Amino acid sequence: MPTVDRLSKLFRALASKDIELAEHVAIEIVSDEEKKGHRTAAQLLKGSLVSNGTKPSIDSQQRSSPNGLSALLTGALSGRSSTVALKDVYLRRDARARLQEVVKEFRYKHRLESRGIHRRCKVILHGPPGCGKSLAAQALANELRLPLFVVRFDSIIGAFLGQTATHLRQLFQFAETNQSVLLFDEIDALGKRRGSPTDVGELDRIVIALMQELELSKIQGFVVATSNIPGSLDPALWRRFDLAVHFPGPSKDEILGFARSKARSFGVSISRGLLRRVRPAKNYAEAEKIIVDEARRLALRSL
Repeated sequence: MPTVDRLSKLFRALASKDIELAEHVAIEIVSDEEKKGHRTAAQLLKGSLVSNGTKPSIDSQQRSSPNGLSALLTGALSGRSSTVALKDVYLRRDARARLQEVVKEFRYKHRLESRGIHRRCKVILHGPPGCGKSLAAQALANELRLPLFVVRFDSIIGAFLGQTATHLRQLFQFAETNQSVLLFDEIDALGKRRGSPTDVGELDRIVIALMQELELSKIQGFVVATSNIPGSLDPALWRRFDLAVHFPGPSKDEILGFARSKARSFGVSISRGLLRRVRPAKNYAEAEKIIVDEARRLALRSL
């Protein structure tokens, strides 16, 4: 939190109606929070500087865009598409089996509904970075033949009390009325463990609002979340998901196997030199970058 000296300076500027100085001090406070790693708190504070702190009107917030989405949803949802299939994602057998289960449940949902059984539609993929969680979410959407929308946190975190909860409600209303995959990539930014003395109280309310939406919303498609640091998530948040799939860090053999498969897809031969460059990679993302860089070099070599 800001020091007493900074807050005192800010209050004096406000008391003297020195808006320029107040804005300068506010920016310093935001910078301090970012340096401390309090990204969500910094985002909330930064948003308060928009339009000199005046709250946007409801009309301007809810104005529809030409495609029928509200202005919020247009900025908060980023459409993604690719041709990657679930079979193309390098997964361990148990993770693949669990994702295939939810695909089957979606395809035969009417049979489940006729027996009063709820299909699983809220999934969290967790594990270290670079292990295929986001790619698996895209492949899952393709397998389900549903559009994928990635939630942009910078667009839904509001500067005013309760504003983020309102934005979350609109997002989940979209998920309730559209068959799609709504991806909360790195949900750690929204679902952090409550009660931290370094965070503002509004952040706890955001976590509660997120949990309520997950619990009460009737999702038509899927809500998928990914987490790189699952230990930072609020314990109560886990119970709001129907399924949690662990993506463990790959072994050296798995990374080399992935690199060989990726190289074949680009028509690149695996030389000893290339293998030496791949061996230090800590995850699939690092190995893929090395292979793609080599494929790019070879493609342009004769030009």
